[in-house]
Amino acid sequence: MPLLTTGDLDGLDVVGDGTEGDVLIGRHHGRALHRVPTPRWMNAASSQGVSRPQEELDVLPFTAVTFADGSGANTAAVLVATPQRPFRGERLVMGAVLSNGNDAGNSVVINPAIYVGAVQVGADQGSIPISAFGATAFGVRLSFPAAGQGTRVSIFVQTLIALSGVSMIVTAVLYGRAMR
Repeated sequence: MPLLTTGDLDGLDVVGDGTEGDVLIGRHHGRALHRVPTPRWMNAASSQGVSRPQEELDVLPFTAVTFADGSGANTAAVLVATPQRPFRGERLVMGAVLSNGNDAGNSVVINPAIYVGAVQVGADQGSIPISAFGATAFGVRLSFPAAGQGTRVSIFVQTLIALSGVSMIVTAVLYGRAMR
């Protein structure tokens, strides 16, 4: 499909990503596009009002889950967060630590999946080690759907080991963009 030219915009208003802080509007055949200044807070906003991927991210904390001493292998729990403003997550950071101070990131998996409301994040369900989302993991930005205010964001986790003499705490935080 060929690219559109100004002449193709006859009778249309076109709002696009133009340049930082500007919206491009074209009205009549043969006329140049005009730049209309927009407020900074509207830069790079999606149609739902949630900003597109960029730095200066907001944080969405999850409830921590504790697996008690004596928990068996395959014990399940759910980490939950509920944003107070529309939010679109990008970078999940998770960790698990035993009460003796040892890292337990390879002992916990996300199973079956992560959900934003009823929408599954990811292409399929399955056991994903939470160590894949460790603080030092590189290139793990995710395609989260936008979550409206009060939407439940859930991460279902499951232990791989039986706990004897120790407990385990699993934590998660989601970095992303919130509507301001």
